Order: sequence, then C-alpha cells, then structure tokens
Amino acid sequence: MANTISNHFCLTALQEGITVQGSLRVQGSLSQNYNANTQKCIPDWKNDASLRPVIYPVIRRGISYLTAAQINNAEWIYNDITIQFDANNLSTNFLDASGDPLFETGTITVSLNGSSYLVPKLTIISNLASASNIDLDTIGFQGAVEVAGKQAPFATQVDVKIAQMTTQGYLGLLSPESAIISSKGQTVTINASLFGEDGSAITSLFTQWYNAGTGQEITAAKDAKSLTVSEADVTDNIIIRCDFFLDANHTNRVATAFASIDDTQDPEYLYVSLNNGNADFSGQLYQGESCEVTAWVAIMADSTAINSNYTNFSVQFFDGQQKEITGSVPIMTTSSNKGTVTISYDFIANHGYKIFGIVTAS
Repeated sequence: MANTISNHFCLTALQEGITVQGSLRVQGSLSQNYNANTQKCIPDWKNDASLRPVIYPVIRRGISYLTAAQINNAEWIYNDITIQFDANNLSTNFLDASGDPLFETGTITVSLNGSSYLVPKLTIISNLASASNIDLDTIGFQGAVEVAGKQAPFATQVDVKIAQMTTQGYLGLLSPESAIISSKGQTVTINASLFGEDGSAITSLFTQWYNAGTGQEITAAKDAKSLTVSEADVTDNIIIRCDFFLDANHTNRVATAFASIDDTQDPEYLYVSLNNGNADFSGQLYQGESCEVTAWVAIMADSTAINSNYTNFSVQFFDGQQKEITGSVPIMTTSSNKGTVTISYDFIANHGYKIFGIVTAS
C-alpha cells in the first residue's frame, strides 16, 4: 500500500511559497439514516451521547499545525449557513423539532506529530435526519490565518451522509471515519459497526476490507470487526472500504462504509485541485457547468515541488449512498506528472446530484 497515495475531492488552499491546508476530522461517523416506518434515526445522536460525532479542523501553515488561538474569524457552517451560538455554546439558529439545539461548539485537544494542540470542535447533539431531511448535508469550517503579515482565508467542509433507510434495512459505520497518523510507527484502529432498521446493533456480521484506492482486498482482516492500519501502510492518505454481510459466504452485501486515514508526517502530499480554485469544493455546479479535477504529488511545504516518481493517476466515483459508479464514467488522464479529469453537471445529476471521488496516484 505504500507505493500508492489516495485522496478524495477535498480541495487544499494553494499559495505561493507557504501553503495553508485545512481539513475536517471526525471522531465517530457522519452517517445517519431515517426509518420512515418507525420514525427513528439510526444511529440516534440525540438520545445516545456515546454515538455523537465530534468534528474538528486540522489547519497547517506550511508544515506547522495551528491552534484555535491562531485561527481568526472562525465560523462553523451548516448547509452554507453560519451557525450561531449562545453563551452556553449551543446553536440558536439550528434546532430540532422539539426546539433543542442541533450543535454544540467548544475545543478539543488532539495529538498531531507527537504534540498536543487545542483546536475548535463541533459536536452534533441531536438528530439531523428526519422525514423532511433524507439528503446529504454539509458541515464546514472557515476562517483566516496570518501568512507573511497578511490574513490568508481558508475554508473546508465535510459531508454528513443522511439517507432514508434502504429496503435491506441496514446501516454500516466505520469509526473513526477520518483519522490522522502524525508520528513514526503509529497505528490507527478502525472499528466496524452494523445497525438494523430498529437502531439495534447487529453483532453477528461478516466483513470484507479493501484499500479503496487500489481495490485490493485486505485479506488478513476478513470477517474482522476492526482493522488496524500502521504508518508504514500509508503514504499521505489511504481510503479504507468495508463491506458488510450477514452470511459467512459473503453472498449478500447489506451495507458499505468508508474511512480516511492521513499520514501527516509523510512529506509526500497528494494535492487535489478543483477548477484551480483556492477553497474547498462546495459540491454545487449549475446547469451546463463542469469541474476540472487536477491531482499531483508534491511536498507539504511546497505545492510546486512535484514528485516525478508518480506517473499514474486514476479516479473512482461513488454516489451519495456510497455505491460505486461503474460503466460510462469520466476517465482521468495523466500528463507531466499530473492527473486531470473533467466532470460534467449531467454526470453528477444522473447519479443522485452528489458524487464522491477517490483519486489514486502511483
């Protein structure tokens, strides 16, 4: 796995010289289904605090991580609207049907490259799914940091995968859904959980684990309820896929889930730029528009220091229900150590108006 790098359509802010890079990490899982028959949310974030997702940003200026105190004009965004908070750090403009706040803000201490950093956090404390909300939501974080005496803005976002319970009635989750390796020899354990349509955990389950970027099965973890990934397995980023089954023969896949692991101490970085922009892609294209995705490998501190050892780039597409899109799909071409693919509005619209792309460099 160390000879390939995988990343998804998360845009990095590129600047000359020093780069400002931002991404959102999740403790837990940002997937929730709604069962119209029972009117239950699965998992139930409001009534089970142990299942609530915690989202926090990892912001780098060059190769240095930034703390909450170094981020200016910070805002949390829900579906393109800034979240307002009261003196108790509870959301005031986003409430559930009972009038309870959806979000709580605060700070969290995380370990990055062997050091502790106090960073902002957002906790989802109520259910986002409902009879009227069974589509993808987005949560974003934006602000500015000082670079060469000037304020450099950044923005990053992550999808909350909300959907109606499938006819099979199962939801698979990986936790954490995103993780960081920040020191030599570190390992990350990804736990797999499967829920039934009544919200109960399914304990009798069978799994198949994959490196989603290469499609290679991780056979040593077959039928395991967790997967441990070591630092040596990851070059920059790896996307892990888990398929869930109810039978030992793996004949009936009932759910699929993904997790992302970043190796931030690795000097190699897979940049993914959308339309040559300088902020994260919002996922919105208007009729007739298209998006050009460009990928290349360089070092964290300098996006122009292209690594010429990476000569092949490819992309896989998944729809909003995390099902792989096959057949007639846009093809990423490689030239001058960069991969490029153009995605049209119609392609996105024809697959549920939301797609997820995994780019792999080798």
